[in-house]
Formats: sequence, structure tokens, C-alpha cells
Amino acid sequence: MPGGVLCNVTTSGREFEKYNSDIIHPCIRYSEQKFRGYNWWLVYTPYFKADASLENPILCCGDSDNGNAPLNWNAETLIRDTPEYGYNSDPTLFFKKDGLHVFWRENDTPRTRCDNAFRGTYGLFLSETNQQNVNNPILVEKDRFEDKEVSPTIIYYNGGYRFYAAHLKFKNKKLHFKNKILEKISNIILWGLSLSEIYNEQKSYGIAIWESNTLEAEFIYKKTTLIDNCNKLYHPWHFDFFEYNNKLYMLIQTNKCNSDICIAVSKNYENFRMYKKPLVTSKGIRKFGIYKPTGVVHDGIFYLYYTAQDIDARGNNKLYCTKYQMEELLIKLDS
Repeated sequence: MPGGVLCNVTTSGREFEKYNSDIIHPCIRYSEQKFRGYNWWLVYTPYFKADASLENPILCCGDSDNGNAPLNWNAETLIRDTPEYGYNSDPTLFFKKDGLHVFWRENDTPRTRCDNAFRGTYGLFLSETNQQNVNNPILVEKDRFEDKEVSPTIIYYNGGYRFYAAHLKFKNKKLHFKNKILEKISNIILWGLSLSEIYNEQKSYGIAIWESNTLEAEFIYKKTTLIDNCNKLYHPWHFDFFEYNNKLYMLIQTNKCNSDICIAVSKNYENFRMYKKPLVTSKGIRKFGIYKPTGVVHDGIFYLYYTAQDIDARGNNKLYCTKYQMEELLIKLDS
């Protein structure tokens, strides 16, 4: 796909100053019926200079020009501020007829500890005029070194709801120690092995699938499925999902660092086949730090949003948008 056009996100008020207009983890959604006067909505978290304390979900509405997906966005509200400890991440949106659900993942926060979990996905519901908080997590992860609800996406499926998420192992627990000296030595060795591409303790298991009949109850983890035709050099990190012509498509950030953006498809909504050709590469767009993509098909056009960094400003993540006729893109990917 062609290199993206830089998007503009307008923020005002002191609550947004600390974020330095940084954008990562975008999730774009389109609603056929206008919600609070807009069809297009975006949620994202900042991550300026890799500061996890800034990963707080911010909700925006988009100004559409001639029916195209927006390049200009206006921040409407800060969904969740920095917790006392731990951090927020990975927000996602889901529209229903009566309003908008906003979900995000919390990592070792006061709430996750109260809920006897290490990580959890929480949410709130916005109607045209009100906000309803949901106190209990709907996805729960109790393992410290593994997580089955990274960058979750929700869809309506078979009369209920389904979450898809990345299933990742962050650390090998056998290689970490309570003793601070041993832990420091272990971290140095593991960093060196990872840098040399000899060993990486992080592992991608595939796509975790969660299900529930309602958005008010905790989802049940069903299984993890592999990504077919995935390049062995890829270790999928973050996902987004969208439906098109009775198929489910998955956008993939192929690695935590030095990532490409690829796409996969599923006919049965469980088994995904990745197309060999990437949609976006760092070389192709002349940017660095490509991170989690998001996308939607509207009026036959596929709009892809992603974040990346300029070589002279590696601490600042910016949002870009590129587009392509969906049917032409699929032909190109298959050729």
C-alpha cells in the first residue's frame, strides 16, 4: 500500500498536555448511524518516549471529508487516567444500536489486584448523553508471564459476542529470580541473546478467542489458534480485526520491534491464513517504529491506520492513514 498521510489529532485542555500529541494503539470504528453527531470514532493511547504511565485511553471523533475516512480528529474525553501503579493499554471500540462501548487493558493495577488478576480488560458504555462504568473485568488473565488478551478486538458473533486477542508469553519464568542480583544478571544475558537473535524469551502463540452471551459478564477463554502461512521471522505482537463480505480479516503487527503490517483472512472466523505480501514495511514508508494497525472497509475502500516514528524523533509516535480499493487489494495480495 502507499505510504500513509499524516493525521491530525486536536487536543485542548491541561489534561492532555503531558501526552505531547503522541499516538499509539489506535482503534478506528465507523457507525452507520451518527453517534453524538459523528460517524467516525477513534480511541488510542499515548506512549511518548516509551513512558507506560502515559498509556491512557483517549476517545476522539473524526471529521469526514466527502465520505472518506477522517484525517482530522478531535479528542473528546480522557477515558482512564494513570493508575496509582501499573498502567493502561490496548483500547478498542464496539458500537451497538444504543451506544458505544470502550474497552482497554490494565496491567498490574489496583483494580486487577482487587480482582485477583495480573491483567484484565475493563470497559465503560457511552450513550448519547450518559456514561456507565463497568467495574468488573470482562477478560481476566492471572498469569504473570503470559497474557491471552493483548490488543483485544470484539465483534458480534453467532448471537453473542467474541473477543479476539494476541496470546503472548512475555517472559520465561524459569529464567527469572526473586534475588535482585541474579535477576539483573539474567536480564543482561537475555537482552544480549535477544539482540543477537540467538534467543528471545518472548513468544507468540497465536490468536486467543473469548466468548460471552452478554457484554455485562466475564468472557470465557475458548482456545488459541495458530496463524497459517506466517513467515518464521514474524512473531505477531498486536492485532485488529474487521469484517468484509462474510469473512473476518486480521491486521497484524508482525513483531514487537522492526515490524511490518500484514493481513490475514478467515472464512470460518477461527482459522486465519496470512497473505505473504505485507501491506506496509518500514522501508516502503521510510519510517521507523511501526506499531499496532487498525482498519475498516467503507464504501468498498479499505482504510488502514498505523503509527510510526520519524528517524530524527524516535520517541514520538504519529498516526498515518492509507487507503486502497479492497477488491483490487485482494487481487494484488493473491498475485
